Amino acid sequence: PRQSFVMVKGAARLLPAEEPPPAEPPPAEPPCKAPGQQEQHLHLMMQLLRPQDAIRLAVRLESARPRRVRYLLVVRPEEAGAEAETALLGVDFAHEGATRCTLGMVLPLWSDTQVFLDGDG
Repeated sequence: PRQSFVMVKGAARLLPAEEPPPAEPPPAEPPCKAPGQQEQHLHLMMQLLRPQDAIRLAVRLESARPRRVRYLLVVRPEEAGAEAETALLGVDFAHEGATRCTLGMVLPLWSDTQVFLDGDG
């Protein structure tokens, strides 16, 4: 299935199927280290998922290791009523141009889950 994303400052958000893409691109941001790198990362991360799953939100995180690239994903199945199956995934790339990624964290989100992220951003 085709998935459309809006990407701004290291974050990507899945657009619902019925929502058309934005008419104008967001304001120009400083270029990434490699053009199209976020798109490549999204493609590689989608390959980790089951066919019925979709990335709802992807945010690039700061990493304690200088070269490592990390993302936090909000993932859930595409079928209606699947909100109860939402999960947070932590995905790591060894470096900016890596052609594979690894799954470092899986946290299912239940109705009574509280998530606290520590850091400055």
